[in-house]
Amino acid sequence: MYKYSDLDQKNLKWFPCDTSRATLLTIQVLSGQIRGLKGVTIDFRYPITAIAGRNGSCKTTVLALSACAFHNKPNGFKLAGRQHSYYTFSDFFIQTKEEAALGDIDIRYQILHNNWKVTKHNPDQVGPGEQVRHKKSGGRWNNYDSRVQRTVVFLGVERIVPHVERSVSKSYRGKFKPGTDHGWEDSVRETVSRILSTDYTSFSYRRHSKYRLPIVAKKDQNVYSGFNMGAGEHSLFELFSIINECPDGSLILIDEIELGLHEKAQESLIEELKKICEKRKFQIICTTHSCRILECLPPEGRIFLERNGSETTVIPGISPSYATGKLSGRQNVELDILVEDEAAKLIVETVLDNDLRSRTKVLPIGSATAVMRHLGAKYKEIMHKKDRTIEVCVLLDGDQLSKKTEQIDQFLKALENPTEQQEAKDWVDKRLSFLPGNEWPESWIVNPKSRELFYERFKRELQMSSAAVDHMLDSASRAGKHNEFYEAAKILTYDKTVVATYLIKSAFESVPEESKRLINLIRGFLGEKTI
Repeated sequence: MYKYSDLDQKNLKWFPCDTSRATLLTIQVLSGQIRGLKGVTIDFRYPITAIAGRNGSCKTTVLALSACAFHNKPNGFKLAGRQHSYYTFSDFFIQTKEEAALGDIDIRYQILHNNWKVTKHNPDQVGPGEQVRHKKSGGRWNNYDSRVQRTVVFLGVERIVPHVERSVSKSYRGKFKPGTDHGWEDSVRETVSRILSTDYTSFSYRRHSKYRLPIVAKKDQNVYSGFNMGAGEHSLFELFSIINECPDGSLILIDEIELGLHEKAQESLIEELKKICEKRKFQIICTTHSCRILECLPPEGRIFLERNGSETTVIPGISPSYATGKLSGRQNVELDILVEDEAAKLIVETVLDNDLRSRTKVLPIGSATAVMRHLGAKYKEIMHKKDRTIEVCVLLDGDQLSKKTEQIDQFLKALENPTEQQEAKDWVDKRLSFLPGNEWPESWIVNPKSRELFYERFKRELQMSSAAVDHMLDSASRAGKHNEFYEAAKILTYDKTVVATYLIKSAFESVPEESKRLINLIRGFLGEKTI
């Protein structure tokens, strides 16, 4: 489960509230299709959003759509070599004569802004409002200059190409001359030093025309230029130079943010960007294939795009493990759910939908005491593996609810170490929950008290008369603890699992708040939004 830092909390606080930054809140493809995107809605809930997905899932398309949300003043900041200080759809969506032209398209942007022109779409001058970009088939996109103004920078993968591989840089290598420092060079040097754990003693640019070449020195080493930098090193100096050149509140778009960086550097990069977003109120949207990038961001900052045929599905708040499994094609289990027996396992698996079942493993351990001792062993394992551990939770039978304190004591005894016991109290309390009812789960489903709640669904699901249902449930309730499903199956001459599934489904559909409680519990451990 993601642990929110104080910096995360600060960023989550300002991001949805500061109307002075023209924050991009939502992109929605209302009609038509642009590349593989149609009928999708993408929400941004944190200053840094990482969009993951397999190749061809339209990640870069989302960056392009984000770039086209805003306009800018003619004298606003622009990257070297760009004609305009803003982006248009023609910067990104280009067709040759062999390719089909874009049809009718409507794209809705929701923006948090403090200077709206009052219209039917935006009745208030301050707050969330919307703008719609429209293009008719064969026509042009409408009214670029009516867009909300904001500085936007798009950094594609070409940014990591080192100077030694750039023909222009090689042609001008003898013409680069010292330029005037801007005052932010030391800040960039210190930031890149922290990210790469390297002691840079100087950083500046040499310039020729619209081109520039970084020059650095390390402690006890000679000066060297961008011609002798690694791709990741060069991209970091360029990224943080651009960030320092942009005004506060800018939107920075980065394609494949992790390129050229090892995992520790990726972690440090995200931490530095979080600080910048909190201090200068930037919004950063990036694409990634890196599990480490996702791990460093809260669920609010993660989006996964999944392409199924011609459809693209947006999965917000995805866990890093789930994303990694999807990217690799091998589904990763993210959560172990410990239960007492096979009946409890069947109940949990019946309540969860296919997506949640694929991300969890339900493990029947034995008695409640055995479950809690096993949880103690899992705690020790998790504490020794600081990263990428599978989460764990416990669902004991309902008759154990009155013994919750005793069960927690069993868990603490399994730890033995007094220091561990003290530290683990909150941990176990958050992970211990119970199945419905005040008795074992089979009894909750078939006993006379519950029968009134579930009766009509039993009849419909099992296609039985009232008398036959009464006979089955009466017999099952007299069968003894944990024998209820077996007895019901014997009377119906069905497979025990089939009958049990019918009974469980009927019970939980009759009391939907219980299934919702269990689903929300599991979603919470998976880092997902509850329902």
